[in-house]
Amino acid sequence: MNEDFGWVLAAAVAVVVILIIAIARLAQRLRRLKRQVADLEQHVEVTAAVAAHPKRPEDRRIGMVVNVSKDDAGHVTKLVHEACAAAGMPDPFIQASTAEDPGAVMTERAIEMGCDVVIAAGGDGTLRAVASRLAGTDVALGIIPLGTGNLFARNIGLPYHDLTACTAEAIHGTPHRVDTLQLELRRPGGRSEHEISLVIAGGGLDAEVMDDTREVLKARAGWLAYGEAGLRHVMGARKTVEVKLDDAEPETYRVRSVLLANCGTLQAGIRLIPEAKFDDGHMDVALFTPRHALDWARVIAKTAFRYSADIPVMKVRQARTGRLTMAEPMRFQIDGDAVGDVISVSARVAPESLIVHGVPTEILEHPEH
Repeated sequence: MNEDFGWVLAAAVAVVVILIIAIARLAQRLRRLKRQVADLEQHVEVTAAVAAHPKRPEDRRIGMVVNVSKDDAGHVTKLVHEACAAAGMPDPFIQASTAEDPGAVMTERAIEMGCDVVIAAGGDGTLRAVASRLAGTDVALGIIPLGTGNLFARNIGLPYHDLTACTAEAIHGTPHRVDTLQLELRRPGGRSEHEISLVIAGGGLDAEVMDDTREVLKARAGWLAYGEAGLRHVMGARKTVEVKLDDAEPETYRVRSVLLANCGTLQAGIRLIPEAKFDDGHMDVALFTPRHALDWARVIAKTAFRYSADIPVMKVRQARTGRLTMAEPMRFQIDGDAVGDVISVSARVAPESLIVHGVPTEILEHPEH
């Protein structure tokens, strides 16, 4: 009897193993089929985009500024070469950014070469440098995100994990005009600098976190590394900031953080400032005034439940222009890059000043998504 049971059990195990193997193979085939369908759809979209473009393929020129320190820099360079060749376009004009210049001079060269699209292949710093030279021109920005945050790519709905799809969008994507924030930073000592922001610029906690995130941890854990730095800084002291928006009288706040947002989604889909849209002609100024852990819990709850009304410790105001004047030097960041201490920041929205390729139609039709 025991011997018969053993045979039955062995047969049952064998059947289960065979089923598992069969299901695994079926799942693998389904994944392969899904990739083939996606590739076919992308090929059809690219073919249609090439046919619809007002310029003939042979008359178009693609430029790219690539951050060669990124792991996928070589792969992306190959993808851009292949995409241009497949479309019957000339070889792309590709330049590497440097530690001294993340892309500004390279972008100017690409414009001089007659490129109608300049691709930023790197993180948000590379993207910002390229955009600073393209804003106000008729040359479009393409984006192949290779950074830790990739914040602007996330906000405009690019498939930032799919470099092949991003390459196609960068070269052949539908152009859409977006706003930029033009910033003037005043440093301790009186020196002024002009910068551009596509996502969020801010002073206080966010800048402290960006400035203090450990590079080794960032390389290993990606954007989660910011959480470690955040825990070390979240209970820091508030600072006094005078805020003047448009023609209103200035108001004074004690803030832990103040943000100037062109768009408001962070990593992991966190919509910190849902009101902020990249093409609405306004910036959203967010003032965080928490004093203790319970106040931070209120901010987290507002963010998690997408509660639109102001709460006492987080106020959001819309404006076209703004000026922040700090009572003492405050650390500042732009689109995730720490830029040192400032004593004042003037901000102005430049509506529809930058042409970007690849903003999905569903984002434009349903900006709340």
